[in-house]
Amino acid sequence: MAKKGEKGLQYKLSVNEQKFISYYIECGNAQQAVKKAGFRTTSPAAYARKLLGKPKIQAELQKQMEELKNDCIASANEILVFYTQAMRGTIKDQFGLDATLADRMKAADALAKRQIDMQAIADKAEDNKITVNLVWDRSNNIVQPDLPVDEDDE
Repeated sequence: MAKKGEKGLQYKLSVNEQKFISYYIECGNAQQAVKKAGFRTTSPAAYARKLLGKPKIQAELQKQMEELKNDCIASANEILVFYTQAMRGTIKDQFGLDATLADRMKAADALAKRQIDMQAIADKAEDNKITVNLVWDRSNNIVQPDLPVDEDDE
């Protein structure tokens, strides 16, 4: 299968390399993935290191892991939407029943906590901002901070 690499170069993965990538993602053990993929080698550990060192294998692994992450892990926005739907009672439970008032209250509490946490983070970031005025010192041809001068120091 031809793939486009990082620098626009075409690379081709062999059937065994494709199998290796799939098995490696599945089990997390490169040596075991080499064996399962059908590579004939006397040293699966060394061959696994060699495969993992190939840019085309690394690129394909990274691509597939990113796809898995996007498919499996809910984003923060998805979680907020879910809590909002649960709070409003627009989703049903596994038996097709409406959420109880207690469940809707729990969802509202969870949603409020996240909103409060997000606001606290935003406030903290705002508090930690520093403004520095810079001036160009023409005589030395440098830019430096414009610091207030104490009249006592003069």
